[in-house]
Amino acid sequence: MKKIKLLVLGKSNVGKSSLINYFLQNHISLVSNKIHATRLSTFYEFKLNDNCIQIIDTPGISISDNNLLSQAMKSNAIKHITNCDLVILLSQPQSSYDFESKLLDDILSSNKPYIVCINKIDQDIDKNLYPKIQKKLHITDYSTISLKENLGMDNFISNILAKIENITEVTSYKIKDKNNLNIIQELIRESLINITNEEIPYESAIRIVSYKKQKNIDQIKAEIIVSKDNHKKIIIGKNGSLIKQIGINARMGIENLLNKKIHLSLYVLVRENWKNNPELLKDFGYID
Repeated sequence: MKKIKLLVLGKSNVGKSSLINYFLQNHISLVSNKIHATRLSTFYEFKLNDNCIQIIDTPGISISDNNLLSQAMKSNAIKHITNCDLVILLSQPQSSYDFESKLLDDILSSNKPYIVCINKIDQDIDKNLYPKIQKKLHITDYSTISLKENLGMDNFISNILAKIENITEVTSYKIKDKNNLNIIQELIRESLINITNEEIPYESAIRIVSYKKQKNIDQIKAEIIVSKDNHKKIIIGKNGSLIKQIGINARMGIENLLNKKIHLSLYVLVRENWKNNPELLKDFGYID
């Protein structure tokens, strides 16, 4: 049995977390149609035929934002290229592939085996995807899928297995103890994203304050960090109604992850310009 470290890279909102959930057959990885949903690299394990796969869900990489948070997210994703066995570069039908071309250069320079995969082919209305991919990325070997419509997945998995078959040396790995805390942090953010709207999800972060394991019910305390007072008021809601719903939804996801009952306490704090505060970003886990 091979133990393979599989890295999924791509810019925001191309379906990386949906792909993770497809492989896991479980809703654990943060899925949202909002840009910059995933912010932390998280690790999951599953079996593919006789192979044990550790798959890495990386933050969506921004091509426009230049704040310290966006730079940290890009660095968080790119650093795994040199420490994996196989890279999936995930994209989608779009007008330009310049960003993917730059990522592909990074992958090629690492000499790691890779697969370019185009998700959302059900959105290729003009049917001009294939010549555009070949011209812009200078490749002829790639996979096309639609996670939403379950199209092309058998061929994609066959492509992955063929790449794994040719891997002779694998990277030793061990999932860090804080990985579950990172997933919990992302699940709370997902609940916040899905229940709030407008700019609040982009201006918020989660910090796990404490996690006490107990016999029957684990105790988790977390802070929701926002940059404005009015965001705090919106998240709390009238008589605390909204933050209560955020907590209920997050608790369900966390209990599914841990397979155990938890008590989740959420607090909202205002920290202006936290996206450019290196100490806070390090505290949130966005900077090593």
